[in-house]
Order: sequence, then C-alpha cells, then structure tokens
Amino acid sequence: MTNLTFPVQEPRLQWAEFFAGGGMARAGLGSNWKCVLANDVDYIKVKCYAENWGNDDLIPGDIRAVSPTVVPDNLDLAWASTPCQNFSSAGMGEGLLGASSSVFTAWWEIIQKKYISGTHPKIIVLENVRGLLKSRNGQDFRTVAESFGFNGYNFGVVVVDAIHFLPQSRPRIFLVAIRDDIEIPIHLLSLNPVQVWHPDDLISAFENLPEALRQRHVWWRLPAPPVMSLTLSDILERDASVWHTAEQTQKLVDAMSHINISKVRNAAKSDSLVVGTLFRRMRPYEGRMRSFTEIRLDGVAGCLRASDGGSSRQMLIFIEGETIKTRHMTARESARLMGLPDDYSLPSTKTHAAKVVGDGVAIPVVQFLAESLLSPLALAGKYSALNLI
Repeated sequence: MTNLTFPVQEPRLQWAEFFAGGGMARAGLGSNWKCVLANDVDYIKVKCYAENWGNDDLIPGDIRAVSPTVVPDNLDLAWASTPCQNFSSAGMGEGLLGASSSVFTAWWEIIQKKYISGTHPKIIVLENVRGLLKSRNGQDFRTVAESFGFNGYNFGVVVVDAIHFLPQSRPRIFLVAIRDDIEIPIHLLSLNPVQVWHPDDLISAFENLPEALRQRHVWWRLPAPPVMSLTLSDILERDASVWHTAEQTQKLVDAMSHINISKVRNAAKSDSLVVGTLFRRMRPYEGRMRSFTEIRLDGVAGCLRASDGGSSRQMLIFIEGETIKTRHMTARESARLMGLPDDYSLPSTKTHAAKVVGDGVAIPVVQFLAESLLSPLALAGKYSALNLI
C-alpha cells in the first residue's frame, strides 16, 4: 500500500444518507460532498430535513419500502445513523431483535443487493451508540461485522466522543467500511489500536470476532483530538427567561443524593456564577426505584436524548452564592451542543426539536472524520479506479 498524491481540484463526492434525521451528517460533510439520496421514516425529522436542505433528493418513508434501484450505483459513501434505542443503556437490551434497531437488516439488504450487482458503495459509515459493542453479549456486533466482512468490505471501528469538540459528553461508534477492491492509503492505517479512538470495549469486541472477520478488520489511524475550548456557558441563550418556580427548584434539590448536594454547596462557595446540568434518573433505593436528581458542574453537558418525556430532558442549574435557579435547556441551546448553527431551522415544538437534535450526530465529529478519513478514502477509491482504466 502506498500514499497517493491528489490533484488540487478534487471531484465532488456523491453520497446517500439513510436514517437521515434532520440532516446533521450532511451539515458535517459540507459542500465537497453532494447528497444524492436521503431517507427517513419519521415525519417530524423529514419535515425538518426538507426545511433545511430541500426535498429534491429526499425519499420519506420506511427503509423497507426503498428499492435498491433508486439508490445510485457506486456511491462514494453511504452513511447510516441507524436507530439506537435497542442498544442504548436506557433501552431494554433487545439489540438487533428490537423493533427500532432491527431496521438495520432492511437497510443492509439494500447494500447487499448493490453488492450482488457489483455497484455497492465504496465507503459505508454506520453510526450508533457504544452499547452496540456489547449488545446481546457481542452477538449484535458480530452480526454487523459479518454483514460487512462477508459482502465485499474491509472495516474498522472508532469511538469518537463529541466532548473533544463540544461541551457535551456523547461517545458514538463509527464503523467505517471500504470496498475490498480499493487500496487503502497506508497513512490511514495503524498497526495497533490507539486508546483514544479504540478503547478497551472496542478491542474486546474485536477480539471476540472469529478469525475470518478479524482478517477483514483494520485499525483506522486518526490524528490526535483537538483541545476543546468551549464550555457550557458559551452555548447559553442569554435572554432565556422560562425559569422554574422556587418550589420546582427546591423539589429538584431535595431529590439529590448527599454527593450531589455536596457539589451544590461547594459551587455556592465560589466567587462567581457556576452553571451546570441536571438530570432526573430512576435509581434503586431501599428495595424500590426512586427518582433522583443528578448534577454535573464540570462545564460539560451530558448526552442529549430524544425522549418526548420530561424525565430525560436536560435541565440547567445556576448557582451564585446562596441563590439557585433552574430551567430546562432551550431547543437552540441543545442545537448548539450538537454544533448546529443558529440559522438551522428547528421545529417550533420543544419535544419535536428535542427529537431531531437528540437523535442526530454531532457536526464537528462528522467534519473531523470527513477530513481525516472519509475524504482521503473516497479519493483513493476514485484514483484507484482511474488507474484501472
């Protein structure tokens, strides 16, 4: 494998996004990539996608109804942010057998039919939660790996946390696969896993694969993560005014554990305003489940979620001396935590906006992967094809 030198004028790369949501992968890939197909079944997300990106290439509806014939041949990239509910720690653990995450199979049937006809995408990215690595004792990760490895792809996985780019803790796995007829530039490969991108649970998942799949696996080399300079305070809307009442705030404080109360007290000793996040969590207590308030005061938000219910909606706490105020995070603040610009059109209903944003992918993470891995791979594929002519 050798390094390739590319001309200055790079061709525009064609791609499709499945389970597109509000088009946040599209925002991250940018103008060097031309989206030629987008699909999602959720009406709220489809409407938001159309408002921000238009609907010329948008195919709304169930992935099971998408014919492989409408998917362009030999795409440079197919991106799939498949539903994560059944892999998430907040789910029931059904994995690929669950109603939401089982659509992976329907999506893969499209890719497989393109493979049979010799027109399958050059690169595929599968994005999901980290729980996929351990779901059903590793069986689901093995099934996904088999899908790629036995259908014409070499593949590698990286775990990228949005915390490297944004004040939000949001680790996600990105399985990046490339057609096995494309030579991989050597500078994109690592001989061994690198802890920041290949943590222990990923290494264990790899080691549990059968030998034939391990032979298909590569360790992608990514540059060192950037130093994140934003804090939670940087993304706040200064004119947000829908505050909880004193009684509502006190109820949240009363539901804190001793450890979390200590955090509040220590913050109150500060000479300046301290801003943090609050979550309502169900935890075991004296033989039953009880709702607790948990607090985070390190300048970073917890992982945004898409639930329509209030229990998992992220809240903010403002501590200044003995004064404590709380409120829910606004839709725009949540969008900023994902790297969305303020001119991105959000649904007017709070729960709808939370669904679009919470189910999305952090935009700077996509940009990072595009610049350091996806674009070089796609261009290597183009110039490999040119060398065969």
